[in-house]
Amino acid sequence: MLLRQTERKEFSMKAIEIKTKEQELIREINSDVNLLESALEYVRKIKKSQLKYPCQYSVDELKIRLKEGHKAAKAGIYKTQSEMRSKHPL
Repeated sequence: MLLRQTERKEFSMKAIEIKTKEQELIREINSDVNLLESALEYVRKIKKSQLKYPCQYSVDELKIRLKEGHKAAKAGIYKTQSEMRSKHPL
């Protein structure tokens, strides 16, 4: 029980320290427009680099998928637009 209280206290102190650092950072950045712009640009760049785009095929993989799609369409293996919309509504 005492250990849990100590852990909570440490967590609470860390949260307070983080909040203090956050406020210090905000004051520092807000005092300089160029720094603010640089910080925003940096954060956006990091966020964009962390995005994972679905279906990242190489050109060769795309060509294979296209051929498979044409074969399936000729064989009548496909779904209509309404079937796809009912499965994946907007």
